[in-house]
Amino acid sequence: MTMRSPGTIPGPDEIYAIHEERAAGLTPRQIGARHEISGVTVSQFLRPRTNTTLPTPYEMSKTPAGTSLVIPMYWLGFITAAGRASHRSAPHTVVLSLDAGDLEFVQALGRDLLRTHASYEFCQSSHDGHQLYIRERDLGESVIQWGVTTDPREAALPLDYIPTDALPHFVRGLLEGQMRHAPFGGRSRESALPSPRVQRLSIPGSPFFVEALRRRLRQSSEKLDGAVEGTNGAGALLTFRGAAVDALLRYAYRNPLRSSPRADKFVKAFAATPSS
Repeated sequence: MTMRSPGTIPGPDEIYAIHEERAAGLTPRQIGARHEISGVTVSQFLRPRTNTTLPTPYEMSKTPAGTSLVIPMYWLGFITAAGRASHRSAPHTVVLSLDAGDLEFVQALGRDLLRTHASYEFCQSSHDGHQLYIRERDLGESVIQWGVTTDPREAALPLDYIPTDALPHFVRGLLEGQMRHAPFGGRSRESALPSPRVQRLSIPGSPFFVEALRRRLRQSSEKLDGAVEGTNGAGALLTFRGAAVDALLRYAYRNPLRSSPRADKFVKAFAATPSS
């Protein structure tokens, strides 16, 4: 059997197909032959991940209607913006680059997404600043099945798997987790808190990702009118300006069941009131 190059793994859509093929009755060895990977690798994708509440794309497709995905999708957005999962060796560590103001808050990630106590390691990187390592196999493998394995500027997460009612929470996580662009990143002073009066807001990712996000947001409202911009080989940006910034923040913060303490002003400015 021909095997793919060492260190390369199937993307999210291909992993989804692997789950469907197993449900159709194929063995891991048969599935592996189709995808040029070993049966052992196939079995790793198929194994239950009982210690995490973050569903994979395939598990999302089997989730009963009405199940709350608010908090898992918020954290998926945050992880997509702030870091990645290591796919080359166990235990598939999730590594996040963080604003100093989020070091305490991000421990809620483990309480929200893991059923047992999470093991955290904080460090200071000369290149990426404050970092958090979460060495938990089930969480890491779920993140990998979403394709979050590269630099956030190259993010290619398949948005079509995220339900429409969960998308605002994913977007809020994207905004709060990123480090390079306003309103939550790119500040010159660590003590400077983000302001809801921002006039330009950008979300980085691969051209595929930002175009898919632009399409999904426009389907929700014509007011969510962002433009895809190139960044000289470092991925792409989905950029909002003027009234579109206000519309996006109202969309993301209407029902903020989970958000960073640094976003307190955004919650007060844009969250829905009982009378609205």
